Amino acid sequence: MSFQRVEVVPVSDRLVMLQLSRLLGACGVLVTLLLIGDVNANVVPLTLGYALVIGAVELVRRRSAERVRALVSWTVLVDGAFLAVAVAITGGYRSPLLFVMFLDVLAVTLLVSYRTGLKVAVWCALLLVIVRAAANQGWVDAGPSVSDRVAGVTAATLLVFALAAAAFSSINERALRHSAGQLESLVAFSAELGRVRRPGEVLEALECHLRGRFDFARSVVLVRRDGGWAGAREGRLEALVDGDPDARVVWQTWATGRPELVRQVDDELLARVLPGARNVVVAPLAADDERIGVIAAEWDHGPGARIPALTVHAVAQSAMHAALAFRNAQLLDEVERLATRDALTGLANRRLFQESIVREAARCRRLDTPLSLVVVDVDHFKQVNDTYGHPVGDALLREVAGCLVASTKDFDVAARYGGDEFVLLLPDCGADDALAVAERLRAEVTERVDSAAVTLSAGVATMPDNAFDAERLVAAADAALYEAKRAGRDRAHGSTRAPGEGMRAAELRRAAVGG
Repeated sequence: MSFQRVEVVPVSDRLVMLQLSRLLGACGVLVTLLLIGDVNANVVPLTLGYALVIGAVELVRRRSAERVRALVSWTVLVDGAFLAVAVAITGGYRSPLLFVMFLDVLAVTLLVSYRTGLKVAVWCALLLVIVRAAANQGWVDAGPSVSDRVAGVTAATLLVFALAAAAFSSINERALRHSAGQLESLVAFSAELGRVRRPGEVLEALECHLRGRFDFARSVVLVRRDGGWAGAREGRLEALVDGDPDARVVWQTWATGRPELVRQVDDELLARVLPGARNVVVAPLAADDERIGVIAAEWDHGPGARIPALTVHAVAQSAMHAALAFRNAQLLDEVERLATRDALTGLANRRLFQESIVREAARCRRLDTPLSLVVVDVDHFKQVNDTYGHPVGDALLREVAGCLVASTKDFDVAARYGGDEFVLLLPDCGADDALAVAERLRAEVTERVDSAAVTLSAGVATMPDNAFDAERLVAAADAALYEAKRAGRDRAHGSTRAPGEGMRAAELRRAAVGG
């Protein structure tokens, strides 16, 4: 995993608990001796001195947070020395205080680290051996002698106990760090989702999240729509497979809403989007019981590698967050579409057209490129409504809108200006080419519109030939449209207006310098 190391519990908090365990250990020594009725005269001052050391350590800890790690390093050795001496003067290997030493090793292992716990166990065992050797020489009174076998078994038991505690602590610590790391990654992923706005971008963010933070080799998001499956490519949804191929695992995940683990891919759809994949986790993309799709990710860590259960859970959680963001992005897209699109024809509405023409006019002045505007009007549209009814009139407008879209390029803007009037904004298009577009559109409408036999009139104006700004470009094209109507309709008319016609002298000067 690529998670950073996470401190589940801060060192300062662990030291507080360690200090508490030391205090309880000192009290345990005195209480144990009182209960058995054999209080050694040397144990009390030793314990009180140890308590003073604990108090001094606590003062240093409170006043100097920078020395916390150094305190942890050497005070555990003091713990071992105190307990070894206390055990030695109360019976050695037969001391009733021997259990306190085991508790100290356990506390250090759990609160500091399993490596430090092992060091303390070795330190305590070594001190016990030294005390026994000193007792054999008659240097100290360590109680009744015991056999070497008993001493060895006791020391080995202490080490085995430390090893077991260290192993369990290590496993638990790794699991906690793994969980904390995955939680951090999920929080970071949620922050990323807050910065994206398009559905395709949400899915791409999910794929990058799985590959970057979870070390999945490959991943693909499949969204069910229009009777087929689509995937995220460069921030857009593109159809991958139409119809219903043999996609047993994908459909099972889709139906049950539970992740599936696949050792060998025998799913036609997965094999197509992740060829040769092994160890694949397939998780559902669902938000509030609304199924959106699935995410498939390959765990390529060797043929026999197993995907950790926590990782599978994290993938499922990430997919759920992505599904919520995806649905929100879709709703945002729909809101934007309703705000900028004409409800009847699906073309840009007047608001979007106004924003576009101002932007393109500024670009035209900045780059000294032409910008043409075609204004078209359906001839005698009121008669169509009166003769055939409004439903036929609406169908006619939709067909005319389709002809406009077919006559434009991706970067052109086709909009419904109002009623039966439409506009075409043509960046980088000169007057002659714009007039040709208008004529082609008229012919297209005459040939393809089936709702009623209609014709179009069109007016064409170009910047900078007929205007210096967006407002006057619209006025020039509109005037050309009415010239076409006055000339008999069913024709396109190019504007003959001079760019400064009707402008004051000051406006002319500003326009001349691009203002």
